[in-house]
Formats: sequence, C-alpha cells, structure tokens
Amino acid sequence: MRRKHYIINIIAVGLISLAACKKSSFLDRKTETLTEDKVFADSALTIGFVNDMYAYTGQDIVLQRAGYITSPNGNDWACFDEQTSLALSYYSTPQTGVIQGTYTAANYSLNNYWTTYYRKIRQASLFLQNIGKTPISAVRKNRLIAEARYLRAFFYIGLIRFYGGVQLMPDAPLNAEDILVSKRNTYKECVDYAVAELDEAAKGLPNALAQEPAEYGHATKGAALALKARVLLTAASPLFNGKSHSTDAALLPYITYSVSYNATLWQKAADALKAVIDLPDYALVEDNVTRPGHGFWKMFIKGRKNTEVITPFVVSSGAVSFLGGTNFESYRFPRSRQSTTYTFCNPTESAVENFGTKEGKAIDDPASGYNPNNPYVNRDPRFYFSIIYNQAPLWKSGSGTTLVPVDIYFNKSTNALAADGIQAYYTKTGYYSRKMANDSTGTSASIERCLPVIRLAEMYMGYAEALNELGQTEQAVSWLVKIRKRAGITAGSDNRYGIVSGISQTAFRTLLQKESVAEFFAEGHFWYDTRRWRTAEVTESKNIMQTYISKEINGTFTYDRTKLALSVNWQPRAYLAPIPQTEIDKSATLLQNPGW
Repeated sequence: MRRKHYIINIIAVGLISLAACKKSSFLDRKTETLTEDKVFADSALTIGFVNDMYAYTGQDIVLQRAGYITSPNGNDWACFDEQTSLALSYYSTPQTGVIQGTYTAANYSLNNYWTTYYRKIRQASLFLQNIGKTPISAVRKNRLIAEARYLRAFFYIGLIRFYGGVQLMPDAPLNAEDILVSKRNTYKECVDYAVAELDEAAKGLPNALAQEPAEYGHATKGAALALKARVLLTAASPLFNGKSHSTDAALLPYITYSVSYNATLWQKAADALKAVIDLPDYALVEDNVTRPGHGFWKMFIKGRKNTEVITPFVVSSGAVSFLGGTNFESYRFPRSRQSTTYTFCNPTESAVENFGTKEGKAIDDPASGYNPNNPYVNRDPRFYFSIIYNQAPLWKSGSGTTLVPVDIYFNKSTNALAADGIQAYYTKTGYYSRKMANDSTGTSASIERCLPVIRLAEMYMGYAEALNELGQTEQAVSWLVKIRKRAGITAGSDNRYGIVSGISQTAFRTLLQKESVAEFFAEGHFWYDTRRWRTAEVTESKNIMQTYISKEINGTFTYDRTKLALSVNWQPRAYLAPIPQTEIDKSATLLQNPGW
C-alpha cells in the first residue's frame, strides 16, 4: 500500500516542469487523488506518467534551471555553463561557491541531481513493473517499455557523469520509506549496465524518420544509440581511463573504468559514434549561401524539428515563463533590447578566446591576423551567432528590420556608461549571449523551441576525438572539416578549413577542445568535457576577468582585460561532485568521492 501512495509524490514533482514541454491529459487531473491502481488502469494517465520523466531530460541545457534545481543555497537561475569559466550568472549563487570551491558535501549546490535523478529512476522502474496492467495496445505498450528503459538509462548516465559509480537500484522499485543499505556499484558496472539497457531500448524504439509527428520529443533508436555513444566516449576519456585524479585504491573502482590506460575503450566509443552517424535519419543543418554559418543559426531557431537534433527537449511557445516563448531573447539580450530586468549568461573572455578566425585559425596563432585592439572582426561565424559584443548588430524596438549596434562601453566624452555597459545586473563581463536566440526579432514574437540535448555535431566531434586518440589523426581531420564547413569557416586553398597539413595528435586534441567551445557554448557540454579530458585544472583555474571597453574622445575603442570579475579557486576534488552528505550519513558502506 505504501507504494500506491508513493506514486502521488512522484507525479507531483513533475507537474510544473512537465507543463513546460509536454501536453498530457493526466496533468489536468490535479484535484483527483491518484493512486498506482488508478494510473495504470487508465491509458492516458499511464502515458502521462512516462511523459513526466521527459520533463527532466533538459536540465543541462535549459536557459534557467530554477524550475528544476532547488539547492541548499536557493534556486539556480542559470544555465549549466554558468557553473564554469565560460559565463557569469545574474546571481552570485550558486556559481561563486562552485568556482571558488567553498561548498561541502552537505551544501553542494548541485546536490539535487542525485535526488531528482534517483526519483526518476524509481519512476521508470515502477512503470516497468506495472505496464502489464494498463489497457494500452501491445504495440504501444512495447514502445513505452523501450522508452522507460531509455529514460532510466538516461538518468543513470546523468548520475555517473556527475558522480562516477553510483548504486544501481533493483528493477523492482523501492518504497520511499524503505531502508536501503547503500553501496556504490563500480563505474564500469554502471557504464556497462547503461549500455546494455540502451541496446535493448533501441530495439523497441522507432527510427527518427518513422516517428509519428505527435511523438516528437520522445526517444528514438537514434537517441538511445547516441546516449550510448556519449557514455562510452566519456568512459574512454582520461579521467576514467588511466588518468584518475585520485590514487586511493579503495576508490578507484568507483571513479574509473580502467585504472590503467586501455586504448580499446576508444575503439568502442568510435564504433558507437559511427553507428549513429551512419543512420539515415540525421544530417547537419547547413546553409552558407544565405550567409556564412547561417545553418548553424537556423538549426536552433527555425521550428522545433530538424535533421540535426537527435535528442530534443521540446519547449512550446506557451510554456511556463522561464522556458517558453521568447525568453531566450528576453533573458539574455541587453536591457536596451528587452523589457525585463534580467540579463543571464554573460559570456567571459575565456569563452570568447575559443572562437578563432573565419579562416579557422586560433587567435593566438601569429598567422591568424587577430588584432586585440580590434578583436571582433574576421572571427569564426559561430562567434557572431553566440556572443553579443560591443557594437554587435542587434534588433531594437522602433528600428524596423534594421539591426542597431549594442553599446557596451564607458564613454569618456560624457564620463558615463553607455546603455549596456558593465554594471550590476546588466553584464559582468562586457558580453551578452545570443546563443540559440533569434537576434533579428522583438521579444514579443512567439517561438516554438526545441533545445538540442544531443545533436549530430556531437557525434561528429566525438568520432573525430576517438579517431585521433586511436592514432588516426588524418581521418579525424575529415570529420572536423565537416563541422567547420557547416560553421561557415572558409575552406582555404587546401580545403582543410584552417587545419594545418600534417597536424599532430597532440595539436589536434587541443584544436578539438577549443572547437568544442565554439560549437557547443551554452549547451551544457563544457562542465563534463573539461572534467573527462582532465583539463579543468587549466581551464577552470584562471580568474575570470572583465573586458572593460572605453570609447575614447576620438571615437576609437580601447580594451582593458585586467579587471577581476570573479576569483577562482580550482580544487582537484571538483572533478567529481560530492555524493550528498545526507546519503553518506545513512550508510557506512557508501564511499564518498575523493577530496570531499
């Protein structure tokens, strides 16, 4: 009987978030007392029970996570990149504690990943245990079973990316009141379990091309295989493959797939990535005729469905305020362009430095032509679709279709800040974000959005990475060329899009890591990538500086990059999140992650 009441708690958790991205009749029955028997005796409620789990698959990419993240330090009004050196958030909490290393396992601001994802894992298992009771047709029932297995694997992978090895729960869901003897499974056991579950789920899921339009946003075969590829790439990466940040022999099984380096893990990842690439369902959205890189821009804002998105998080135009409609524009654009008092996700110079030139050269390459005194000309087209910089053209009310330059400077002629200059609650860095935003329209326009949790470009980049680690660097170059071509970078006389002939494995690795920022800025990748690569000790150890711009009396601009925006205190323990202290206190057999 306890389990019958537990279902009510599960459903209640998802009500607000699910309203943002899924239409489901079971949400309309808020006043009805729902029990396990009622839910699984009703087809609509059963389907709604599955739909609710999808509402929690976008936590790494949503604009604001306040509807999802309730931490010991208050709601998280930020995107996930705002927990890293790539962007500063509107509020100092929780980012400051993460960046400066002041959190403990008891008050770590992202602890709710543990509680939320385990809640969804229990929900998936409860569904699988009860699906036989529902009056749904056999065909649909089999598809829903595959979806539930996919979703359970999704949440397990969310946990192991964050914590390493976690406890694999029994397939029979436990009651909320049950006492659980907690012990972590090894990282390898967790990865292998998730891979096996995704393989099974893929067998029962439709190809994207065959999916019914009304089901868009639900799992497909491609989504299952792409998630499998992502977790195998992570397992092959340095942090989990022979280069752990800890030497504690008792902990190593829980935080590594292989204690010593194992090259075959890269081959497994390469095979899984290529399996997704070879599916006929997907293609990069490419359009360099309209303007360089136009396909990159169009992929995010032109409708909900396109050929590149493999795993979508669907947001309707009528969604709740922090997700739907034009809130990417309202919450990210400078105040001169929107009516709210919020300007979230201020990109940092650390982010901007990863965008090279339109010829594909890094800005620190002497041959790039980059001029720090005129830094925003001749840049990678993705820069212009991701970053709002001083004098960037942007739509403004009353200007018709004319794009008007944004003024982000201190005016020495008037001894005053321009409208959007650096100040509290405007920009902390000298930049604003336009990633995934429609920069040519007003904030009153209604936009149907589909946020890419996984897209084909990630598969291309991952495949290039795996090939390079296997010593096949020239083959890896060919896949990065596809990404750069779509981005609108110029081909050059050698058709290598700025990649030097004979590039070494080490140089390609560095190039790919910079490319990842240019391609995936503000999509929630950087946190995980810098950890699996074991580069966070470099990328996250530098203080975050402002780019303070002054307009001189003669009308020219000068750039001061020496003013501190946020001090940083990187600690090796941050490679993995702490298991919440409340969980550690429950059982002497549940080992904490190193350093916490």
